[in-house]
Amino acid sequence: MSTENILFIAFAIAAMIGGRFLINAIKKSQNKEADYKDMAQAFGWTYVRDTTSKRSAIFDIFSDPDDDWTLTIVFINSGPNGSNSIRRVDWTTPQGALAEGEAVLGAPLPEKTVDVLASGSKFAKTATKAALKGTMYALGKTKFTLAFDETTAGDPGGIVMSTPGQEKEMDSLRQNKALAAFREDRPDIDVPLMIRDENGLTLRRPNITSDRYELKAIVGLGKELRADLQQPVHIEPI
Repeated sequence: MSTENILFIAFAIAAMIGGRFLINAIKKSQNKEADYKDMAQAFGWTYVRDTTSKRSAIFDIFSDPDDDWTLTIVFINSGPNGSNSIRRVDWTTPQGALAEGEAVLGAPLPEKTVDVLASGSKFAKTATKAALKGTMYALGKTKFTLAFDETTAGDPGGIVMSTPGQEKEMDSLRQNKALAAFREDRPDIDVPLMIRDENGLTLRRPNITSDRYELKAIVGLGKELRADLQQPVHIEPI
């Protein structure tokens, strides 16, 4: 068999396999869309799939016709073989907006990390802060210029990073009992970061899920945190 025939057969097989993958991917996406429509109907939400982005992106958007929040499952395909794809879940409300800047509440720090920040060498402290900033940026797509609020290092309510002057904007959320209960049942990667900026309050879950009860739990947590922003703040000593 000639080299040309071998190449032709190889390309034909590759095209056939690629076609099957494409068909399966489309079918899976259609099934997921049907599941989301069913979920929205069950919970009394509205649902729309937005694929109008110029990039290869899908935004599955849920909302409550009687409320101001939206829940968006984000998938943005980028890079070869989707190696740099963005997958996350965002719950957002315009309430809690800051006049300027950004404040972010993340998971409580492990005890060893707190010890390093309290009594480690200057180099260890600097490296740890840089790692925390990089982690927060990677998980939440937050501003990379945020500063770590060292007073929250040992706080069981979580660590805060913010633009200068916005350090206290997460005080009420750090004390939220619903957030504490949510964290008890889940690994850190499944707990959203809380973000406040000029657009309002966002809960950003970096680990994507399509489980309807987990999505409903995120909505419930967002509403609890939103309500807490309206309450007087009393901070317990760390």
